[in-house]
Amino acid sequence: MAEIIVSPLVKRLTLIIQDEQHLLGVKDQIISLRNQLEFIRGFVRDAEKKSRENEVVKIWVRQVRDLAYDAEDIIDDFNFNLGQQQKNQTIAHKIVGFWKRLKTTHRIGKLVEQFNRRSKEISTYRSRYNIDVAVPAKFTGYQIESLASRRRTTHIVEETVIVGFHKEAAELAGWLVNETAEPRRSIMSIVGMGGLGKTTLAKLIYGKREVEKHFKIRAWIYASQEYRVRDLLLSTLKQAIRNISNEELTRFEKMDDGELKIELLEVLQGKRYFVVIDDIWRIEAWERIKGGFPENQNGSRLLFTTRNKDVAVGADQLCHHHDLRLLSTDESWELFCAKVFSVSGKCPPQLIQVGKGIVEKCRGLPLAIVVLGGLLIGKDRTTSAWLRVHASANWQLDQDPCREILALSYNDLSYPLKSCFIYLGIFPEDSEIKVRKLTMLWIAEGFVQMRGEKKVEDVADDYLDELVQRSLIQRGEHKYHGGPLKTCRVHDLLHDLAISEAKDARFFDILRNNNYFGSATPRRLAIHSSDTTGDTIHYSISYQKLHSLLFFDDRFLVDTWKSTFGERTRMLRVLDLDGVNLYKGIPLEVYKLVFLQYLGLTNTSTVRLPPSIGELVNLQTLDASSTYISKIAKELWKCTKLRHLYLDYYGRAVPDSLEDLPKNLLLLETSGVLYRLCWLGFVKLSLRTLTLHGELEGWRELPPHCFPSSLTELVLESSALQDDPSSVLESLPMLRELRLRYGSYIGKTMVFSAKGFELLEFLELVDMLVEDWTVEDGAMPNLRHLVISECPGLKMLPDGLVNVTTLQRLEISKMSKEFSDRIKEDGEDWAKIRHVPFIICK
Repeated sequence: MAEIIVSPLVKRLTLIIQDEQHLLGVKDQIISLRNQLEFIRGFVRDAEKKSRENEVVKIWVRQVRDLAYDAEDIIDDFNFNLGQQQKNQTIAHKIVGFWKRLKTTHRIGKLVEQFNRRSKEISTYRSRYNIDVAVPAKFTGYQIESLASRRRTTHIVEETVIVGFHKEAAELAGWLVNETAEPRRSIMSIVGMGGLGKTTLAKLIYGKREVEKHFKIRAWIYASQEYRVRDLLLSTLKQAIRNISNEELTRFEKMDDGELKIELLEVLQGKRYFVVIDDIWRIEAWERIKGGFPENQNGSRLLFTTRNKDVAVGADQLCHHHDLRLLSTDESWELFCAKVFSVSGKCPPQLIQVGKGIVEKCRGLPLAIVVLGGLLIGKDRTTSAWLRVHASANWQLDQDPCREILALSYNDLSYPLKSCFIYLGIFPEDSEIKVRKLTMLWIAEGFVQMRGEKKVEDVADDYLDELVQRSLIQRGEHKYHGGPLKTCRVHDLLHDLAISEAKDARFFDILRNNNYFGSATPRRLAIHSSDTTGDTIHYSISYQKLHSLLFFDDRFLVDTWKSTFGERTRMLRVLDLDGVNLYKGIPLEVYKLVFLQYLGLTNTSTVRLPPSIGELVNLQTLDASSTYISKIAKELWKCTKLRHLYLDYYGRAVPDSLEDLPKNLLLLETSGVLYRLCWLGFVKLSLRTLTLHGELEGWRELPPHCFPSSLTELVLESSALQDDPSSVLESLPMLRELRLRYGSYIGKTMVFSAKGFELLEFLELVDMLVEDWTVEDGAMPNLRHLVISECPGLKMLPDGLVNVTTLQRLEISKMSKEFSDRIKEDGEDWAKIRHVPFIICK
């Protein structure tokens, strides 16, 4: 727990020392601070191993942890004063600054002196407790080289290899779709302890084609221990209404629980539906939402996954139960081999004996098997390496059937990955976490370490892949078939582990249900749920050392906390106000947070970004999506470190001068009218992702080279282009994802030429006027997923689609009857798409 604090501090101090011009008067003290921490770091890993069995060593580790936090406070103090000196450059300020610098030098010198004294005291206990130098964990060569290739293949393997559940899935799916069964709304439950695979089995049932065809509406919601009635009802509504409009969604979000229940009742009325309620803990959760699920007498079904059989019995006394079993010895070995040897599925002969010994310790628990398998993927495939893993755990599975194995995998992580994993605990249990948001937060928190010439965003993606590969993160929704992850989840047992480790490290604290048992001086604070103000807790916490503040409660009113921002939270680096009602605007105090790197304003009803936004000189990520911004101050473009910008905005979305564009910008999502000046500016950037909504004023066609060659994802909406944009777009060398929506092109003919769109994997065409679409032989040679919707003029699929043999998924919706008839199995266009495994026509 101390290593994840000490190691980043050593790196941070090393960078400060390299910038000598700002170390006048304190260089020796800062070097001394770094050297002391570096010396201690050498012993921390060995101490942390011993602390799990030795309470005295555990106390020593905690002392090191507190010492590291003291060092962090000194660095923060130094950085704040340095920032103040750089900000004030007038003669008067420089004179005053000279005396302030002397005072700062004296104070920091005293602080470092105190730190060194404590450090020496702590070090004297090291030999007494027999703590030795240990080599810190790091990525092995195998891990680094294989991450990129695994990213493109492992999710396909992992999602299709399911062991031991197929017979049960077939039987339970048969019960669901049985036409002769009782017509009443009835409940089926899958019951078992944590880590047994309840959700895996439920997903297997949910995805069966006979189930999808049998029910008009399907939905999947997560209850968890911290459920909110509003979230359950809203999530069901969103899934029940296909292609829900933004206007309809906004209307639902303004409703209270009772109104949502009535709305859901009306949507489901008369329709046969199937809803999975995953991880439900208490009968009260069902009692509070069941009014939204009508008794249609048409065979509607609900499926509960739960650890408590009484929950399902209480909901339906005639409930159909399935008690989930442990995997057999053979099934356990099959699952283990599928995880560790994903390509061949076969274990080398020399590893079979030790491998089976390791699997036996898992006692047939699937989660334990895949997590342990994930750990072994990165190990050398030698008997000695595997024997070390076998010997490194206590294997007290009788006391806690899964915890020891999960802790073993966590302790095997490098310190950056440990930080990233623990951070997952800051999200509410069973959250559907947006991958984009998660990796941006990791970067802002300073967890992601630079690696050679790679961009920090790519390293963050590697971290995510590593945690997924180790089964410490579960895959959620993909952006498209075979594409990168859009969302992820954390198993509740792993979520518990993350919170437990965070508590030991004082890594973050959580305010939940207006109860707070964390530190009086938290460094990271998450607001999960509280009363509408939170003032009962607010005044008992000191925010002087707070680095991150995240809100997960949309009922929260920020007025009481306005005084928190500013001087009291001057070290804040992350502020996520997602869902907080900012009807009075963003508190002006927020713009005083000069160290802020991440500002989340999603779903806050924000209407303007004032000139003060330019004061956030360290801002890297600004997420103002799903807001009502109608005015953006030009000072936004003074945030020269900005790398990721998400805006829902209608107006002029670019600066007046090309020189004002942030040169580091990698990702831009914006709405609004975009002027000619904007296109010239885009080419100068290294953008990877670009989303544009609105008319491209002054252009009837896209000029050549109007987009940077670095683009991998492009979305054009309502662009009203009159000439075919394909000739420009198909030449983008890195483009993998293209979405053309809502009249982005208003012409009738579109041609994808041979060898065009060489890397394109996903194509979406929605609400277009195209009547004649030609795909020449050799176009889109890597396309995996194609979506066509609401294109009334398009009468047939292009002939060239037959040559796109990589296509795995085709989705057709809201097309003309003529078009739909042509793609049926006996239709004229069937030969063009018969090679596609998944075809969905709605």
